Amino acid sequence: MTSDEQWYVLVEGNGDTDRWQLEEKHHVVGDRSTALSRAEEICRTWCPWGRKPEEHGRTVFETSETSWLLELTKEVWMESDDRAYTRREHFRVTVARLVHTKETPSAHPPEKKAGAIRRAFGGGR
Repeated sequence: MTSDEQWYVLVEGNGDTDRWQLEEKHHVVGDRSTALSRAEEICRTWCPWGRKPEEHGRTVFETSETSWLLELTKEVWMESDDRAYTRREHFRVTVARLVHTKETPSAHPPEKKAGAIRRAFGGGR
């Protein structure tokens, strides 16, 4: 292990779809064990999109040495049904070592092309 390694904690969610997507990535200053500790802290405290952790139930499953499945639950009252409903959301929390990165190339506007009207009048040849 070299001292220039970079560690992250990745949080993935699937929202209302069947596809998992990256919700957040947390850069960890330190080594693998520091990243593991940070991941466990995120599992115990993290809530998405500015929600309040105290309003949610939480179940954490360790699925491997470096990954967890987080289930957040919240009770909401359904006026239309006159009953409580439990909403469940699932997130994956994973410790990851950065192995490669490449800067995104800058975008440039496309070259201007002569339009149909300009071509009709002899422009843009």
